[in-house]
Amino acid sequence: MLKQFWPDFDTRKDEIIRATSAIYWPEQLDTPLLIMHGGNDRSVSASQSLALAQQLQKLGKTYELIIYAQDNHYLSRNQEDRDRRAVTWFKRHMKTNHG
Repeated sequence: MLKQFWPDFDTRKDEIIRATSAIYWPEQLDTPLLIMHGGNDRSVSASQSLALAQQLQKLGKTYELIIYAQDNHYLSRNQEDRDRRAVTWFKRHMKTNHG
């Protein structure tokens, strides 16, 4: 799937990963971050979310980490909880613009 976005992924892999993975630039994340991950995700290891959360913690950033054990990349076994948490998170952290 990555090659659909980056046809030259094989030759630029390290550069693309560094540019697109927040684990390499957590200090730039100034928006509260909700991280939800499936413990049985075969595409991306949950350890990456854990590592990002550790970096955010060290930097004093606002975040929440939820790992759904035995769930997949799409959190399909926990759809209702996933969606409820996302809506709640956005309502809590959304900035309102009062023109």
